[in-house]
Amino acid sequence: MLKERRAAVAKVTADFLKAEQAIDEAARHAASCMSTMLVQRAEANLPLGTGLKAIELMNDVAALLVRARKLSVDVHVELAMIPEEIGIRNFGHTSPCPPATAAHETVPHLQIVA
Repeated sequence: MLKERRAAVAKVTADFLKAEQAIDEAARHAASCMSTMLVQRAEANLPLGTGLKAIELMNDVAALLVRARKLSVDVHVELAMIPEEIGIRNFGHTSPCPPATAAHETVPHLQIVA
């Protein structure tokens, strides 16, 4: 049973990391596409309103992909807890996901002083 549980964790981890990379790549492409739209409109000397709805929609796509990226970080927290829940944490299993406590720690506020 331990072997099957380890295999299950490994398969889920591999697929999750592929999905996470795809989200990052899609977000980069969406942002690049929006930039290209703006640059090409300007270089073609088109009126500012040309393609505005398409640019706005691409912005929405990019924003949703950034939201998906944030959600994938939240999935890391959940996935990091599963090995312990199913009894394999104590058997040397390591996860690419940060420990649940580390993901919830707050980032200290930084101040710039002159």
